[in-house]
Amino acid sequence: MVKELIRPKITFLGTEDIARIHEASCSILEKIGVAIPDGEIVTLLLDHGAQKKNGRILIPSSLVEESVQKAGKSFTLYGRDARRFATFAQGSTVFCSSPGQFAWFENGTRREPRKDDFLRAVHLAHYLPNIDVVGGLAMPSEYPPSLREVFMARELFARTDKPIFLWFSTRENFRRVFTMSAICAGGESKAREKPRLFAFLEPISPLRFPEGGLAILKEATLLALPVMIGPMVQAGSTGPVTLAGVLAQENAEILAGVVIAELLRPGTPICYGGIPHIADPRTGGIVFGSPEQGLLSLAMAAIGASYGFPVYVNVGLTDSCAFDPQNGWEKGVTLILGMLSSASTFGHMGIVGSDQGGSLEQLLLDNELIGFCKRIVQGFSIDEETLNLLAIEEGVQEGSFLSLVHTVRFVRKEFWIPSLGFRGPFRPGEDILKKTHEVLQEILARPQPLLEEKKRKELDAFLEEESNAKGFVE
Repeated sequence: MVKELIRPKITFLGTEDIARIHEASCSILEKIGVAIPDGEIVTLLLDHGAQKKNGRILIPSSLVEESVQKAGKSFTLYGRDARRFATFAQGSTVFCSSPGQFAWFENGTRREPRKDDFLRAVHLAHYLPNIDVVGGLAMPSEYPPSLREVFMARELFARTDKPIFLWFSTRENFRRVFTMSAICAGGESKAREKPRLFAFLEPISPLRFPEGGLAILKEATLLALPVMIGPMVQAGSTGPVTLAGVLAQENAEILAGVVIAELLRPGTPICYGGIPHIADPRTGGIVFGSPEQGLLSLAMAAIGASYGFPVYVNVGLTDSCAFDPQNGWEKGVTLILGMLSSASTFGHMGIVGSDQGGSLEQLLLDNELIGFCKRIVQGFSIDEETLNLLAIEEGVQEGSFLSLVHTVRFVRKEFWIPSLGFRGPFRPGEDILKKTHEVLQEILARPQPLLEEKKRKELDAFLEEESNAKGFVE
């Protein structure tokens, strides 16, 4: 019989608090509206009760409520091997390595990322037990920018059987990668039934949508694929300086995205990306590791969960550009807050600095941190077996509990054992970064789980055809 665990949880906003935020968000959409640079979507909204005023689209609260009800509340993302999957739903936990950064941290320096960095990042993430969805972590400079994610998709599908995550720049590239996913799945119908990718729609704060992002959204709904909606309002810059105000605006932008997605295809599964930040009052730059980030994430998790959506929050991140104490406390504190909330997906692992670059060492350290936090969130059980007064009596008689059957049975269930962290007597020069580098080299020496040759050749033939059509050669 599976014993019920007592799990720690943070409940931040009450029912009345969430209702006030929701009402404020609906008022924003009804009275201020959103800018939508897509005539087809504007017409669709107007046909369903929205109004146009001063070039902005005013969305009635009734349409918001209807769309939230229609929306899918969970979805599963599959790897090229459908036996490897990640479920985005309330109560689930999904960790992704970053889809790609435009800078790379290695050996204390910051530089432009290369293809080799990207390939090593995929290799590493494949073997990390706490990374469920593999991103490229680096945006290789060797790939043509207009087809970069397509070239990256080929390597991701070929080198890991875990689910993958990509940023998409155009609708055409989204369709190209879907075609590649269909090659891996064995046909388009199978790729729709068990999706290997989803669209990420990022509204541009304040309260407008990007034309390219809407085009990708339309392609995703046409293909019956899931959608993640995640604006990044900055308190004091692209949103109100007050945390309550920024929550209302962030929620309004997400809800507007939900309305559009559900009008395009009712039932489209949604992941609610509540990822607002603050702007540093000294520089105006975006901040990733602030205490306010923890508060905003707790609040967004509660708001998103109130609609029934799986929630993505930006935690486990840092503003530090080094593997230093600031890095540790910012990542650790915000991550455990997010995991103790109602959120399902957390940050993008492997990032150093304020979204400034990717790092293999950071990804390995983040994997360790996730394991630490998972143990806290797991909780423990209180029952006859765990209390076990007979074991206590036996331990007292023995003078130690080390050799008891009860200890052997429960020690690995009760205790988290670090793979990188140091424990033990003082040893001069003991350094977690040295251990990290050693473990990194060991993982990178492992064999890669390559896609079967026949499908690799199909991917390569498709990629060659598409790149030649665009005038590019790898």
